[in-house]
Amino acid sequence: MENKILLFCVLMILGAVSVCADAYESNYTTMPAYTSSESAYLQISSMRYEPYPVNPGEYVKLWIKAENLGTGHTTDATFRLVPKFPFSLDSEEDAVQRLGQIGYGKIKGDNVVVLEYKLKVDKDAIEGENEIEMKYNVDNSNSWMSKLFTIDIADAQTDFDLVIQEVEDSTVAIAIANTGKNIAYSVIVKMPEQENFETIGTSGQMVGNLENGDYSMVSFEINEKRKAATDKTLQIQIDYTDMIGERRSVIKKVVFESDSSSSAVFPGNTELTQEEREAMREEMMAKGRGFRPQMMQQENEIYQEWWFWAIILGVVFVGWKGFKLIKGRKRKK
Repeated sequence: MENKILLFCVLMILGAVSVCADAYESNYTTMPAYTSSESAYLQISSMRYEPYPVNPGEYVKLWIKAENLGTGHTTDATFRLVPKFPFSLDSEEDAVQRLGQIGYGKIKGDNVVVLEYKLKVDKDAIEGENEIEMKYNVDNSNSWMSKLFTIDIADAQTDFDLVIQEVEDSTVAIAIANTGKNIAYSVIVKMPEQENFETIGTSGQMVGNLENGDYSMVSFEINEKRKAATDKTLQIQIDYTDMIGERRSVIKKVVFESDSSSSAVFPGNTELTQEEREAMREEMMAKGRGFRPQMMQQENEIYQEWWFWAIILGVVFVGWKGFKLIKGRKRKK
C-alpha cells in the first residue's frame, strides 16, 4: 500500500513538472483542408515547437502533425515549409518532405504523420509572434494548400537612456541607464567621430555589466570643433553583449552646449540649474527602475501557481514516507 502511495506521489510530481515544460503546442480542429478525387482528406492538425519562447540567434525544433481524414490514400503527399525572416533552414532541400519510398508517398486512410524541422532564428529577430508557412498537397502537383503558424520569439536585446549630468570646463559627465528588459554585458561607452565634436584623450570607457534598471556614469573631455554651429547633437556609442552572446552597438544622441558658467544646456535652449539637473537625473533613474517591480512580480507569480505547491507538497510527502519506511525496516532488524 505504501509503495502505491509513493508511486502516486511520484507520478503527481512528474505531471506537475510537465506543466512547466519549455515547449508550445497548438491544435487545429478545423474541417479537412484538402480533398482529392480519390477521397483523400489531408489536414494539418497540430504544431509543436521548443524551446518556448525562442531566442534570437538559436535553433528551434518544429513538429507538424498531418492527418489523412479520408477513406482513400494520397498518391504522393508532399509538404513544403516556406521559411521567411527571421527563420531559415540550413539547406533548402530540408524544406520539402515527400512521404513514402523513393519519392512515392502514400498516406493510408486515417493515418497520421509527424514532420520535423530544425529552423535557425536570425540574431536580429523581432520580439513577439512571427509567422511561418507550410504548403502541402496529396499528389505532388502545383495545387498547394497552405497553413500559417506563429512562433513566439523572446527579446534578447535591451535599450538605454542617457542625459548629460554635468559639464565642467571641457569635461562632460554622462549618466547612462539600462532601460530595457535584459542585462547588458561588457558595456563600453564611446564617443565616435562626428562633425562638431572631438575627444581629447581617450574616446571610450569600460562600464562592465549593466543590469536592467541600473545606471552608470562616464565622462569625456571634448572639444567643440565649431562653436558657432547650430547643431549641438552629441553622439554616444554604446557597445554591449546581449542575452544570447551577440555583440551589439547602438548610437544615442543628446543635445549639448556649454557656456561661461560651465553648466549644461539641454533641448529648448534653457539653462538648467543644479536642482533641475537633479530632477532630470531622478527622472532617468525612475525609467530604469520601472522594470524592477515588473520583474519581481513575474518572479512572485510562480508562488501562486498550483503546480508549484503540488511539487513542494509531493516532495515533502515522499520524503516523509521514505523516512517512515526506512525507520520501520530498521526496527524489524
